[in-house]
Amino acid sequence: MSEERTLTARERLRIHLREARRTTDSPIVEAQLEAALDAWNDLSPTPLRECPVCGKVGLPERIQQHKCTIQFLEEENSGIQ
Repeated sequence: MSEERTLTARERLRIHLREARRTTDSPIVEAQLEAALDAWNDLSPTPLRECPVCGKVGLPERIQQHKCTIQFLEEENSGIQ
């Protein structure tokens, strides 16, 4: 079973920078985009967070959006009753 995966802001930024660098015809723009990618690579990683309800660990924005296993089971059980 695959879990829906959304891109983080950091992942989207990297994709856009790489695509812009790949498609530009300007050596000046390419150099600026290369410098931006180098700066992106130098960023410290986003710290992982743990869900206080189910204990799942992940990026803060993904933990905020995930559906806890415990909440999912409670919703399923409440539908049965």
